[in-house]
Amino acid sequence: MKTMRQLFLWAWLALLASPLYASQDVPLGAPLWLQQVIEQQHHQPEAMLQLLLEHQDEVSRLPLHVQRSAYQQFATLYGMMGQHTEQLNYARKGLALDDGVDALRIELLYNLGFATEMQSNYLLAQQHYQTGTELATQLKHEALRLKGQINLAAILSAQEHYQEALALLKEVYQQSGELADQEVTAEINAELGLLYATLGFEEEALQFLDTAYAMYKAMNWRKSKIAVLYNLARTYGFIEQYEQAFSTYQRMLSVSRQYGDHMNLYYAYLGLAITSHEFGRTNTALNYMSKAEEYLDRVQSPMAQVVHLFEKARIYNGLQQNTLAMQQLMLARQLLDEMDGSESDSMQLNILFMQAHLYARQGQFEQAYETFESFFYRFQDRFTQESELALTSLRLSFEQEREQAERALLVKDNELQALRLQEIERKRQIQWLWTGLFASTTLVLMTLLLWQWQRRRRAETLHQTNQEDTKSL
Repeated sequence: MKTMRQLFLWAWLALLASPLYASQDVPLGAPLWLQQVIEQQHHQPEAMLQLLLEHQDEVSRLPLHVQRSAYQQFATLYGMMGQHTEQLNYARKGLALDDGVDALRIELLYNLGFATEMQSNYLLAQQHYQTGTELATQLKHEALRLKGQINLAAILSAQEHYQEALALLKEVYQQSGELADQEVTAEINAELGLLYATLGFEEEALQFLDTAYAMYKAMNWRKSKIAVLYNLARTYGFIEQYEQAFSTYQRMLSVSRQYGDHMNLYYAYLGLAITSHEFGRTNTALNYMSKAEEYLDRVQSPMAQVVHLFEKARIYNGLQQNTLAMQQLMLARQLLDEMDGSESDSMQLNILFMQAHLYARQGQFEQAYETFESFFYRFQDRFTQESELALTSLRLSFEQEREQAERALLVKDNELQALRLQEIERKRQIQWLWTGLFASTTLVLMTLLLWQWQRRRRAETLHQTNQEDTKSL
């Protein structure tokens, strides 16, 4: 049952996972406007992007190392805005200027990887992240190395290699404690929260996400805070705490409106639509979906477009509008066919399952059977052959943890039993002590009574003898 739950929910959480944007040092010779952008990029991203655009023509006249820094800022800020085509272009420009090995090159590679990831090309994104991580290791730049590993774990999770992703994140989590880097610690908590929610461990997920939100709030990283809010709200929805989910989405909506953040306005309305549908407010869900569509053009992720169509199909299905629901599913399948199928199998399964249901509702039972049969064999391949080892390893790892906990409980139980036996022995000894004391006391009393009785007898005998002597006189 948990596997089926993962199948229908995994994609929604990962949509707003925040990328890793490292705080960059101001390069020597940077103009004041670039210094301001570097210092304020996380606090005022929209304003800083506008400032960059106003000075765009000046970039080519700057020293080479400053140009690279400017292109890194362009890539970072466009990534925050969800404009991944522009992010990709500026990351490539920065990388083309110089092939030297330094921290800036690593950050450009991570931007390039994230933009590629958002285009659903996970294998290529993984290569960019891996290259950046290797360079960070070569430079002994621990913070950037850990950030690269977090990116790699996110790619593994997106490809449903959960056991490998969890193992990598646990390693990073331990090492981040030694590093004491706020950015890395916040991101590892955010990513662990995302993964735990995907795996169905919501309570642990909420703890990690709450920690990440508090840290981003302390740093005043607004985009990252909103990303965590979205994941918190979805997690609340998973455990059917709908009022909490609604209030969290409303917070996200309020902040996004305040700063004109159109990308996150889309995700806030999408989340409200999904939660309204799950809560049984289907007409309200359709209204929220219409509001989300006003900002859909700001989302440049193909998978996000597919998810939007699928969620709209679910809402139409809830309204018994079968034809409209089927249309949305057909469009979603068309988009998926244009993507690498190995990276979209779970969504294919989602669509097939709903199509089979719709065919059956319309009385097209033969098509429903064929579609469900296709779903079944794809599901069997996906969750037995391809990920059996990963899921088995994951189960065993958690089983080992449970066994360790059980062994600890057994030790405590044995200690408790030993204490109980000691208590019984102590009580037995006390009982024998009291018995012995009672016996001794009784013996003393009996001795005293006997002594008093003998004394009284001697006194009476003496008194009788005296009386007889008196009489004889």
